[in-house]
Amino acid sequence: MRDWTDRGHVAWDIETTGFGWRGEITVCGFWYRGGHATLLVNAGPHSVDERLLTDGLDDASGADVRVRVCDDETELLRAMGEELFERFERDYDRLVAYNADSWKGGFDLPFVRTRCFRRGVDWVLDGVMSSDLYDPVKKRLNTTHTAYGASADANTLTGAHELLFEDAPDPAGLLDVEGHPWYASRAYDPFESSGSAAHHYRTGDLLQVCLHNLADVHRTWELGELVRVFVPAKDITEKRL
Repeated sequence: MRDWTDRGHVAWDIETTGFGWRGEITVCGFWYRGGHATLLVNAGPHSVDERLLTDGLDDASGADVRVRVCDDETELLRAMGEELFERFERDYDRLVAYNADSWKGGFDLPFVRTRCFRRGVDWVLDGVMSSDLYDPVKKRLNTTHTAYGASADANTLTGAHELLFEDAPDPAGLLDVEGHPWYASRAYDPFESSGSAAHHYRTGDLLQVCLHNLADVHRTWELGELVRVFVPAKDITEKRL
């Protein structure tokens, strides 16, 4: 993964109404190299102005964001497949996520599989090359922090990213060979956890939910590039979904 002639990264993450099998996907985000992102939004019972949502995301994050509003979860799942068909280069790209498919089982991939089955939608990630960042970040980068004589591991995406990137030099020159700027993903995340995103979705505050998802896919992409540079390829597992 450290070779720039190797596959490029496309980071992804989902927001949901809950963690149980009855939960639905509310937002699915993709972050591409160069600061380009796509968010697929399940409008559900809400009325959503796609243009206003896009402008709000652009203003808050500084990223180049494309928003597609879907009427329901079924349309969102199909839009995932269309997004990957249109923009994901299967011979050259790799989908990266954090704890989507880890040794503990992960969250995102099992959740999406269940939702595809429940909605009668064909497997939208079929044939996509994927790699999960949870194990290489936890095991090959030191994310142990100490406080008052005790130590703990940062097992979350937000926790790991904050520990590794806080006060670090600007990595743009080191990690982005195309010279694109790295935006401060933690600066525009309105929430500390995805639980808050689920609550705000129920109240119809979709801009805040989308900002949280955008920040998470941004963090995921940055961690993926960090792993590419500093972790040996043999310690990174990838597979075709």
